[in-house]
Amino acid sequence: MNKIKTKISRETNYIYHMLSVAKCGYDNEYGNKYLSLHLPEDLSLLKSNEFLITVKGAEHCGELYYWLVSVPASLDTEATLFYESLHYLFTTGNVIEYLKRYESLLKLFLPTNDPNFIDSAHEFYNHYSKFDAIVPICEVMIRNYPIYCAKAWKECEREILPYAKSVESTFNQNGLSKKLEDITGESQETEFIATFCNSLNGGAEAIDISVNQHVFRIGSSHEWVVDFISHEYIIYLLKHALAGTSAFKELVKYWLYIEGLAEFYLSLTGKRSGFSECQHVIDFYNELYQGNNTLTAPELYNKAIDKFAIPKE
Repeated sequence: MNKIKTKISRETNYIYHMLSVAKCGYDNEYGNKYLSLHLPEDLSLLKSNEFLITVKGAEHCGELYYWLVSVPASLDTEATLFYESLHYLFTTGNVIEYLKRYESLLKLFLPTNDPNFIDSAHEFYNHYSKFDAIVPICEVMIRNYPIYCAKAWKECEREILPYAKSVESTFNQNGLSKKLEDITGESQETEFIATFCNSLNGGAEAIDISVNQHVFRIGSSHEWVVDFISHEYIIYLLKHALAGTSAFKELVKYWLYIEGLAEFYLSLTGKRSGFSECQHVIDFYNELYQGNNTLTAPELYNKAIDKFAIPKE
């Protein structure tokens, strides 16, 4: 059974639409096309906080990216509900009432049955209340949502839908998710979701907005996007396989060896997605594997760290 699915989400597309029209991490024709829908002062507010709400590969992750982009982009509920919840919390400071009012929303992405949940909520508020940008950004995202829904979404949906359907159809037919699980020795019960947006040209993509949901742009060749999503599916599997290693604890430091391992496994199916900057790491994995094809993902990864990442005396 194919575990790689595609998704077209209005909420995800709205949030990256706003980043694109404000030229926050994205500067492209899409943003120029829809620029006039929004007040210049709203777009300027987002642009002035660009560093907080954007990511760039393994180089940079804005401190507010998770809460103001990833979480609302990953939910199926209306994006404005989430922004309204944060707006309430950071204008009132009433953590307990916030937890009561928005309990059903929080359950969608937080372990609210955790006995330490209330303490964690207080810690969350105390940490993020220092960011003056949260409330005005939420206000911009709330104010512009109906504009996007009325004047952009239908056209965007028509553009994205056939592309996404075609990609999922390919995965349904090629059995690649099962092959990749067999090769890596890992499997996940939860499906991997490739969510498509049409506003991502010129900026970051393959962004994990939840544990099993990554965002991709449309427009790339069919063959290439299937290979790219397959690479990201391997990363999804490796998050479990490499849990006992340094891999995802210091992502910026060890990114090259994770990406190289994913690309190595993909190459065993005869595919490549183009991570040429780590070719020497891929070659090293291949050499190890040719000598002993029973080596596990953690064993391969740790040998690469010993070879390339640990300073030699």
